[in-house]
Amino acid sequence: MTLGALLLPLLGGCSFSVTERMVCADASSCQPPSAIVDMATPPDLLNPRTDPNEAGPFQVASQELTVPANLNLSQNKLTMVWPSDDGMTPSAKNPSYPLVLMLPAQSLPLTQLRSYADRLASHGIASALIKVSDERRQVRYRDSVLALIPYLTQTSDVKDRLIADHVGAFGYQLGGEVALSALSKSTLAIHSAVLIDPVAVLSFVESLDGLNDAASVSQGKDAPLLFIGELLSKLSEPGILPCTPPDANFEAFYARVSGSAVAITVNGATLGDFVSTYPDNCGLPSADRATTMRLAIKLTTAYFQWTLLDRPTAQDYLFGSNWNLDRSRNSLEQVKKGL
Repeated sequence: MTLGALLLPLLGGCSFSVTERMVCADASSCQPPSAIVDMATPPDLLNPRTDPNEAGPFQVASQELTVPANLNLSQNKLTMVWPSDDGMTPSAKNPSYPLVLMLPAQSLPLTQLRSYADRLASHGIASALIKVSDERRQVRYRDSVLALIPYLTQTSDVKDRLIADHVGAFGYQLGGEVALSALSKSTLAIHSAVLIDPVAVLSFVESLDGLNDAASVSQGKDAPLLFIGELLSKLSEPGILPCTPPDANFEAFYARVSGSAVAITVNGATLGDFVSTYPDNCGLPSADRATTMRLAIKLTTAYFQWTLLDRPTAQDYLFGSNWNLDRSRNSLEQVKKGL
């Protein structure tokens, strides 16, 4: 009887391995055994999701944080976006998380940066969405960002949830110029930065000299500056001034910085294509806006995975085979220095 039981799977195209588990040449003739799951390990950590093009293993939670009036933030508040287990409170899986300061374009509502913040939070990086009370006062804007870092990491109610020496900056348009200026004035407070289409925005109150500040920034190979930009918004049209000054766009900022940096050009995109909606028409793009935004979020996430989560494999999305796929499929260009 035992011999007959053993012959049945053999006749059906199956054999036994040395561990007495059936291995089938024909998948339809027998089913593989169920995977053994360690019930003591949370499922989202058993098979961690690390692809920056997709949401990570965490849910996302928002928190409105009241800050001191001397930080000059709008309504004395900022929005924190956290990795979460339940979508309501910060996750307790890790004792603390890296932090990215997110600075929007001029007059842009913070909600337009949520897609970036949510993706980062899903991969285990907290974000602070920052809106100052007066964006025209660019020097005070920059100084508020610098003062906010020690407040959040050393004084605030959330200080224990943040890794003080793993702070990054994300800036878009005016926010990019402010982030770069803050980096030039900080003493190792900002570890890494992504600058999307940084623009030297004219102000008649407290204007920054962002290009001059850029010249004093020198990042190391472990955290090169990442520039992502486009060219259409610096081209004038008949009777219309360009949205971006031709001599003060992301290419000019990249040229000024020393040390290590990478600049990626999204051909066919324009200034407003990096967020879901943009109030101004800065040229007619030939690239698909949804694709441009998806690539920018993916590259941003991969960059902070590398520089803030200490995940060197994420560099592949910036320099390796994954980058080459994106470059060929989406008409991207890249230049780098100090690497």
